[in-house]
Amino acid sequence: MFIAGIEPKAPGMHIFSQTLMPRLGLPQLLTIAGEKGHKCEIYCEEIAPINWDRIKQADMILISSLTSTAPRAYALIKKIKEDVNPQATILMGGPHVTFLPEEALDKGADYVFRHEADNTFPAFLEWWSAGKDSRDLLKIPGLSFVVGDHYHHAPRPARVNLDSLPTPDLDLIAGFGKPGAIPLITSRGCPWDCDFCSEVAMFGRAFRFRSEEKVIEDIRYYNRRYGKIPIFIADDNLAANNARLERLCHEIIGNGLVRSLSGQIRLDLAENPKVLSLMFKAGFERVYIGYESTNAESLEAMGKGLKATNMADYTKTIHSQGLEIHAMWVLGFDTDTIATVKDNIRAAINWKIETSQFLILVPIPGSRLYEQLKKDDRIFNRDWANYDGHHVTFYPARMTPRQLQVAVMLEAMPKLYNHWQTIRIFVNENWRSAKASFRLRSWHPLRRTKTTLVTLVVRIWGWGVTRKMKKPIKAYLQEIPSAPSGHGPPSLITR
Repeated sequence: MFIAGIEPKAPGMHIFSQTLMPRLGLPQLLTIAGEKGHKCEIYCEEIAPINWDRIKQADMILISSLTSTAPRAYALIKKIKEDVNPQATILMGGPHVTFLPEEALDKGADYVFRHEADNTFPAFLEWWSAGKDSRDLLKIPGLSFVVGDHYHHAPRPARVNLDSLPTPDLDLIAGFGKPGAIPLITSRGCPWDCDFCSEVAMFGRAFRFRSEEKVIEDIRYYNRRYGKIPIFIADDNLAANNARLERLCHEIIGNGLVRSLSGQIRLDLAENPKVLSLMFKAGFERVYIGYESTNAESLEAMGKGLKATNMADYTKTIHSQGLEIHAMWVLGFDTDTIATVKDNIRAAINWKIETSQFLILVPIPGSRLYEQLKKDDRIFNRDWANYDGHHVTFYPARMTPRQLQVAVMLEAMPKLYNHWQTIRIFVNENWRSAKASFRLRSWHPLRRTKTTLVTLVVRIWGWGVTRKMKKPIKAYLQEIPSAPSGHGPPSLITR
């Protein structure tokens, strides 16, 4: 059987539009299918256009979607069903349709895989090959589909043992070639349960880890295929278990696999400088951290588990260990005001953070925030394409929607990425890196030069993106309410 996968392109531009890094859901599933003898191809629209001649030949088509890419996914389903390949069976998966499966089925998907599909998709393939007995289909966990005039939603599937999964074959992705970096997942789950995040609802509260031995196998596999290429560890929190992270770093060093690494951590890993130092020695150059806010009320309300008073010192500690920081800030909580937005901008500048993303709070399906705002009738925009962190979609408590939109997209981002700030960061970064390398006795001049140049390129790119986004953002300002919630005529944006 020929199975095609499609990862729809995200709408608009963002600071990482050119990273060309695929999500790993489809490569993971189609690697499993390939091991069972099926022919598989993946089309990631961020990397290469869809080959419609190949889609015409597909027996089964998998489409993975985030909330912001759902409209594009539904448009692709419509095109396939009406014009390209009406006979193909279309399956959907991903966080958005996990929480809104009936929407996907109404839009034309034949089946929806909810939560983790690493075990349920192979079960579906076995059902397909065994003759498609409808009684057996009902037994596949996590599967949603239409039966007669009602929806069938099978119980949630069991948690996946990550060591049971093969290394994703990224060669299945058309046009991937030799990438600039490889994504790698080594854990799932999160115990923190921030109210704006759907991670716990998607993967569960308990952390599950891929063993250090399996992670080393993954890195060796990509070494053989792509050479000593940079790797981005895309776990929601790479440092969920400090002892495990230490073991992983030692394995990377001991096996001679040190190369450019980056990954997502919590800011409070700064309480363990020993781990940060070991990360640097293993090749980590940049860490991605969800600061979210410097407003103590906001941090408490979202359930972040961080104290605002520690943030500046934590940032200094991470920098002192030779690591660069990409900070992610989220603005628009009920405790936020114009003043707190400005406080966050000042913090990002004063703490000399190399790169930042200021994002508008998004009530994504699956989060407690979404359910609360929907209950309170505060969501005015139901166009999922705008659920990307760049567009206000709800009524903030202490600002108007327009005030929040302007504060984040027309003030915060341009201030962070102006040329003066880029020069300041560039000079400071070189000096700080030299001091850290000398103190840690890990002097890699070429590596540090490359890291600094990457930051410079990202900042220049970020400046360009903020300029290009001004026009569409200003146009969006004309669509959204200028009054606070409960004032003026009702407004609902749907497309």
